[in-house]
Amino acid sequence: MKIDVVGSGSAFSKTNNTSSILIEDDQGIKWLIDCGPTVPRALFQRGLDVNEIKVIYFTHIHPDHSTGLTALINNWKSFNRSESLDIYCQLDQQEPLKGLVALAIWPETEVCFDIRWHDIEDVFSWPLTQTDSLNQRVWKVETAYTQHEISNRSLKIRLGDCTLFYSGDGRATEETKRLMKGADVAFQECASFVALSDNSSHGDLPDCIGIAEALDLKSLGIYHCWDEEISLLKQVVNKRDNMFLSYDGLTIDLMNGKT
Repeated sequence: MKIDVVGSGSAFSKTNNTSSILIEDDQGIKWLIDCGPTVPRALFQRGLDVNEIKVIYFTHIHPDHSTGLTALINNWKSFNRSESLDIYCQLDQQEPLKGLVALAIWPETEVCFDIRWHDIEDVFSWPLTQTDSLNQRVWKVETAYTQHEISNRSLKIRLGDCTLFYSGDGRATEETKRLMKGADVAFQECASFVALSDNSSHGDLPDCIGIAEALDLKSLGIYHCWDEEISLLKQVVNKRDNMFLSYDGLTIDLMNGKT
């Protein structure tokens, strides 16, 4: 499993792309997690083929996690994508995303490739068909809700012996901590250097440190940090062996232990 941090920034960051990661298995299959407004340009800069990303997973549809879908679909339409795309999102968040797709192709009404929409279940696997599963590595996924102002589903992905946790937005819950435990690398949203209230919609450094220690995590990356907090967060996190501050362009190769 290879992880490419497309964006690590908060909603209104002036220095970082909006939060998103690209995940690749050992067969070159790629998933995109979240797609905010600055993500498409970052993907274009990587020179990806229009058919490379097979799945987009939306943790939730706040604009900084979703509105880049319009530009991405428009690009894939313009350059003749032909392979199907699976989009995972919460059922009640599907219609706004379909509106972004409709805008991408307007005034046309049909996309030139198949988009398959899926509700997010607690546990699921991809690919969806037995035939594809014989030819491709199976992605095993578990999801859980964070504490956020709108419904956000974090996820744990297992590919062979490699395991990744990604929170999306929101404060950790007992359910998401369960998913984090044992992961090779976990990404937890951490907006603030100082402690926030227990009912906050965002994570903070004291809480993240507590999680890393209580769960004995191998590697906890914090991201989606407010710009003004980053220098303070970096000073503390750099002194901790099992934590890191995520940044745009960071790559992690769990198969070969490289960054």
